[in-house]
Amino acid sequence: MIRGESTVSEKGQLVIPREIRHALDVQRGDKLAWVVEDDGTLRVTIAKGDLMALKGRIKSGGRSVSIEEMDDAIKSGAVSE
Repeated sequence: MIRGESTVSEKGQLVIPREIRHALDVQRGDKLAWVVEDDGTLRVTIAKGDLMALKGRIKSGGRSVSIEEMDDAIKSGAVSE
C-alpha cells in the first residue's frame, strides 16, 4: 500500500505525491476521475481515454501477428504459456 498526503492550495489545486504518481505512471496531461462514495470515501482513478492514448506505454511482448494468424490460433485453440 502506498500512502500520501496533499494540501489544497488557495486556488483549489493539489499536488499528487511523487510516490503515487510514479506507482500509477501518472503523467502531465492525464485526466483523473474523482468519485465520492456514499460513506464519504474519495476514490480517484485515472480516467479511461481512447486506446491511442496508451500508445508507447505498453511494451511489446514479441513479434506482430496478422489477423489471419490470430484467427488460425483461435480456431486451433492455441494456448500460450
